[in-house]
Amino acid sequence: MSKSMISKSIFVFAVAILMSQPALAAWHGRHIVLRPERHVIEVVHPPYSGSFIINGTYFTATSAACSRWTAGDRITLLAGDWHGRCTDAVFHNLTRHNTCHVWCG
Repeated sequence: MSKSMISKSIFVFAVAILMSQPALAAWHGRHIVLRPERHVIEVVHPPYSGSFIINGTYFTATSAACSRWTAGDRITLLAGDWHGRCTDAVFHNLTRHNTCHVWCG
């Protein structure tokens, strides 16, 4: 192998390592960020209670309309704030095709 080919191989290897840094950092941190249209209910505790954790924030249902919602159901926000900086919010469950009014925080 010539000196030139070794240099090119080292250069290609270094570029490949540098290009993969964002992917490695995302995997190493194990922090997953969902696109806004891909939010899910993270926790329902106790089950079928209407007490949810969404985006790390507690929300409580104001009626029994969403008592059957479960962790993993895909949702969208119709009113309020994803992070609980509100008095009340409205979520639409894309999995179960219904809407729920909740208290924030």
